[in-house]
Amino acid sequence: MNNLINALLISATAVMLGACGGESGSTVSSTEVSSNGTEQASDSTPADRAISRPLTESTSELAHASCEQGSDLTGNRSYRVEMPSRLDGAAIVFQVFEPAQFDCKTEHPLILQGHGFSGSRSTEADDDPLAPIAPLVAAGFAVISIDQRGHGESGGTIRVMDPDFEGEDLVQIVDWAESHLDYLKYRDDNLLLGGIGGSYGGGFQYLLYNVDPDQRMDAMVPHITWHDLTYSLNPGNVTKNYWLAFLSLAGDGATGGSMDPYLRSTLINGIVQNHVPDVALDFLHYHSPSYFWQNERGLKLLDSGNSQEYLLDPVTGRIPVTSDGRYVIKTPQTDPYPVDVLMFQGMRDSLFPFNDAWENYKELKAAGGDVRLLTYPFSHHYLSPNAGLIQETLANLGFYGEALPDIPKAGLNTLANCGDISANQAAVAWFNEKLLNRGNADNVITTGNQICYTLAPGDAVSTPDVTVGGESFPIRYDLVGNDVQVTAFTGVSGLLPTMVPLTTLDSDGVIAGIPTATLNVGSPLSDLDARCLDESDPIFATGTCDAILFVGVGVIKGGAGLPELIDEQVQPVRGFGQHTFEMTGVAERLSNGDKLVLMLYGQHPTFLGAFSRDLAATAVSVSGEVALPLLTSDGQQPLMLSTDDQAGAF
Repeated sequence: MNNLINALLISATAVMLGACGGESGSTVSSTEVSSNGTEQASDSTPADRAISRPLTESTSELAHASCEQGSDLTGNRSYRVEMPSRLDGAAIVFQVFEPAQFDCKTEHPLILQGHGFSGSRSTEADDDPLAPIAPLVAAGFAVISIDQRGHGESGGTIRVMDPDFEGEDLVQIVDWAESHLDYLKYRDDNLLLGGIGGSYGGGFQYLLYNVDPDQRMDAMVPHITWHDLTYSLNPGNVTKNYWLAFLSLAGDGATGGSMDPYLRSTLINGIVQNHVPDVALDFLHYHSPSYFWQNERGLKLLDSGNSQEYLLDPVTGRIPVTSDGRYVIKTPQTDPYPVDVLMFQGMRDSLFPFNDAWENYKELKAAGGDVRLLTYPFSHHYLSPNAGLIQETLANLGFYGEALPDIPKAGLNTLANCGDISANQAAVAWFNEKLLNRGNADNVITTGNQICYTLAPGDAVSTPDVTVGGESFPIRYDLVGNDVQVTAFTGVSGLLPTMVPLTTLDSDGVIAGIPTATLNVGSPLSDLDARCLDESDPIFATGTCDAILFVGVGVIKGGAGLPELIDEQVQPVRGFGQHTFEMTGVAERLSNGDKLVLMLYGQHPTFLGAFSRDLAATAVSVSGEVALPLLTSDGQQPLMLSTDDQAGAF
C-alpha cells in the first residue's frame, strides 16, 4: 500500500510541475534588437489589421512552412523562435509545432499552449493530460508553446500575468504568427485562435482574451486557474501563506531568481504583519480576469508617464504607486465578447478552488459563448500537505491501483477525468467543433451544458447549474432545538476544530455546489465587544479583536467516527461582527445515516502561520446559519429533508 501511495504522489507531482511548473531553462534577460527595431507586414492579407502594430524581428531554427511558396510542407516539424519584446527588448521564446499534414486549402487554426508556474514551454509533442500537443497536431492544428515572461528561455521578471507585460508579449506572439505563418485559418477575416493549458497556462488564456485589441480568441480550454488572485491568495483578508511561500520558492528555484521583487515583498508583509497591503491587493487584482469584468477594487487608469505624481514602493523600489498609495495601471477594462470555453477545475484545489471557475463561468456564459464547467480529482492539492489527500487515497486504493499501471502518464490522464469524460479527449473534440466545424463535442462531453462534479475519483454527477446556498441550518449545539451559544477557539488553541451538528441524512444524496453562511462572531462575554481597539501593534494586533476562523463543512460517514472535512476546503472569516459569505465549493456523495457538521478551525495548513495573534480573542462566540447545496443522488433536484433530518436528529 505504501508503494501505491508513493507512486500516486510521484505521478501527481510530475504533472503538477507541468501545471504549476515543469521543465526549466536558463533565463535570457535581453536579446539584440535590429537597427531599425521593427518590421512591417508587407502583404495585403486578412491579418492586416491584426499586424498593423510594429513587429520586432525574429530568429527561428527552421524556415517557416509556406503554402504561398509551396515550401517546407512536409508537416509534423517543430522549431524554436526568439524575438525581442517590443515593450522592453526582453527575449520572447516559443516553440512552433506544425500540423502533422498540411492542407493549404482547408488551412489550420492556431492553438497557443501554456505551461504551469515555474515551468517552461514544451519542445516535444507529448500527450500532456492538461495541455496535449500531439493529438492537436495530429488533428490538423498548428500549436505554439510559449515560454512565458521570466520562464524558460524568455527574459524579464515574472509578474504573474501582468496586462502591461505578459499581456503585451502574448499579443506580440499572435501578431508574429499572423505575419509569418501563411497557412493559418481565418473566419470572417479574423484568425481562428484557441488556447490550452493548466494553472498559469490557464491564466494566460484569460489574459490574452481580455487584452487583445483584435479579439482573436475563439475557443479556450483553461484548467485549474484563477478568477481573482486577491481571492485565491488572500480570501477573507487572510493570507494563504502556504501557497504564497510555495509559489515564491518554486518560481525563483526553477527560473533562476526571476520572480519580480514586489511579489517577494508581498510574501514578507503577509507573514510578518499577517495581512497583504492594499497596494499589493491592487497588484493581484489587476492581474486577474476579475479586474477586466468586475473591477471590485475600483482600480483606475493612471498616467505613469507623469513621474512627478508617483512614488516607488519603499521595499522593492520598482512598483509605481501614486502618492496616495494606489498601484499604477494602464490597461483599461474590457467587455467580454462571445468565446467558447471548456473549463476544468479541481474540487479539492486549495490554491484555485471551484469558486474561481464558477465566477469565470458566469461572466463568460453571460457574454454569449458556449461555456462548459467540469471538475476532476486532480488539482494543486497534490502539492499541499493535508489530511484529506491521505483520506482520499486510502478510500480509493482500488481506483488508483487500476489507474496507475504506467507511471506517470496513464494514471494522470485518468485523474484528469470527470467520471468517464476524458479532459484530453474533450479538448480535442472542443477545438475540432469550435475551430474546424468538425464533429460533435457532446459525443465526448456527455454531460452537455450541465455542470460536471467529481465526487470522488471515478465518481461524478451532473447538475443543471451550480447551486449556491441551499437548505439552511442554524448554528447551535443544542440537540432539541433550543439556541445554545457556540464557542470556537482561534489561534494556537484552535488546532482541533469545533464541530457544530447540522443534520443527519435519512436518504442517499450528494452535496455539490457552494455553501453559504451568515456568521455572527463576537466575544463570549458580550460587554468586551465594545472595548475592541481600532488599531494596535502591527504584528500581534493586541486588543483589536482580530479573530480569525476557518470554516468548512464536514461529514461523519455512517454517523460514527471522526469527521472528514469535505474536499479539505475552508473559508476564512476575520474580525468581530456579522459576516455573510460564500464558502468554498465542495462535492461529495452522501449516504443514509451520514452526519453533516460545521467545522470551525483556529488555524489550517493552507494558511500556514496566518491565524489570530490577538491574545484578547482566543475564544469567540459564533451564531447564525449555514446553507448547504444538498441534491438528490443524480444531482438533478434538491434533496428533500424531513423535519427530523434537521439539527435535532443528532
